[in-house]
Amino acid sequence: MASSLPVPFPSGYEIQRKTNIGFQRNLWAPSSFDYNKFEDAFGGDAIDARYPAAKTNGTSAAVTHTEHTVNGGISLVTGTADDGYAGQGYGMNWKGDRGFLFEGALTTPSAITTLKFEIGVSDADDDAGAVNGKAAASATAGDFAVFVFDTDDDTNLAFISAKGGTVVATQDISAVTIEASTTYRFAIRVVDDNVTAYVNGTHVGAAHLIEGGTAVTPWAFAQARTGSASRTVILNKWRMVEPAFQ
Repeated sequence: MASSLPVPFPSGYEIQRKTNIGFQRNLWAPSSFDYNKFEDAFGGDAIDARYPAAKTNGTSAAVTHTEHTVNGGISLVTGTADDGYAGQGYGMNWKGDRGFLFEGALTTPSAITTLKFEIGVSDADDDAGAVNGKAAASATAGDFAVFVFDTDDDTNLAFISAKGGTVVATQDISAVTIEASTTYRFAIRVVDDNVTAYVNGTHVGAAHLIEGGTAVTPWAFAQARTGSASRTVILNKWRMVEPAFQ
C-alpha cells in the first residue's frame, strides 16, 4: 500500500483551482523532508555519472550532453538507421506501492515525420523502447506507463501502460497536438497500482494500471521511423517525487 503521506499532483495541474488548504498541501509536499525528490535539468559539463549507459542502436544513434547550454537538457539522437533509437533511464528506484509522481519536459525536433518517442516510467533502462508500436500497443516492458508518439501509426499522442504485461492504451489524445520544435510537459501519478496521466496540465487517460510492487525508472526514448532521417528529441528536465517514509 502507498504511504499515508499524500502523493503530490503535477505542479501545473489546474493550479488556478487549487486554492484550499488541502490542495495547497499537495502542491507544497515536495519541499518537505518527508519526501524524496530526484530532479535533473541536465546542467553542468556532462551527464551525471549516476546515470546508466544510454540504450542506443543504429548509425549515429546517441544520447548527448552539451555543456553551457541555456536551460540544460540532453539530446536523444535517433541516428540514420531504420528504427535506430536512443533511450535514457536512471534506475529502478521507485514503486507504485510507495506512490510517486513523475514529471518531464520534452522538446520535439524541427521535423516530426518518421519519428517515435516515449516519455514516462518503465521497469527497465535497457529496452529498445517500452512500447514496440503505438498502433497495436504491443510492449517490450512488462510494467510501464509512457506517453507515445509514433508516425508508423499516425500523428496523435497516446498514453500506454501495462500491469504484468497486460497493456491498456488511451489512443489519440485530443487534448494536445504534437507539433515540431515545441516543448510539452508530461506527468504520471502512480498510487499503488493506479495510474493517472497529464499533458500540459490536462488530465488524460483512464483505467490505467501498473504493478505497484515492481520497481521503475524515469524513461525517455526516441526512434527513427525511416532509414535516412535522424531526429533529435530534447529531454529538458525530469523529476520523481515520492514519500520518503512509510
